[in-house]
Amino acid sequence: MQKQIIKYSFLVIALCLSLFSCTKEIDFEQADDLEISPVIETSLIFFDEPASSFWVNNTEVISIKDSIKIGFFSNKFIVDNLIKADFVFEATNSINKGFQVSVDLLNDSEQLLHTFTLLASLSTDGSDVISNHVEEFEGDTLIALTNTSKIVFTLSLIPGETINETSLGRIKLKSKAVFYLNIDDDSI
Repeated sequence: MQKQIIKYSFLVIALCLSLFSCTKEIDFEQADDLEISPVIETSLIFFDEPASSFWVNNTEVISIKDSIKIGFFSNKFIVDNLIKADFVFEATNSINKGFQVSVDLLNDSEQLLHTFTLLASLSTDGSDVISNHVEEFEGDTLIALTNTSKIVFTLSLIPGETINETSLGRIKLKSKAVFYLNIDDDSI
């Protein structure tokens, strides 16, 4: 019986303390100051070819071109809230010949808005030589990026020892785009 009295006494004291405890006033107007900063990553291009792929019909292929259409910037919400973007490239070369990748950003009229180049050194011993490049888009270059509708990638072999069907090694290229957004209550 005494245990129950003590037990109920503690319960009553705990309830009284919780009823009279201090609480901070809640400011519901904080919702007007909403700001989020998501980061979106997407793959751009992936390329992995042996050296022999650059030997076609007994001739060295010195250049390969590919392009992608971009629909991401047709969304006004994205364009209005994009504050920065990075294109991140990693090239791995184990061929005894260097290469470069030119990246051209074009608008709907096929006008060149921005261009940059990534260089990958040759491998003298067949081991992987890794080259990295980050192209940052802010200010004027960000405006050029948001007006882009097509990206053209051109991989070119740098003059040197000729590649043939028995050449060893590989060229690998991987890349991603990182988009930094800032969304506030005015954007929503």
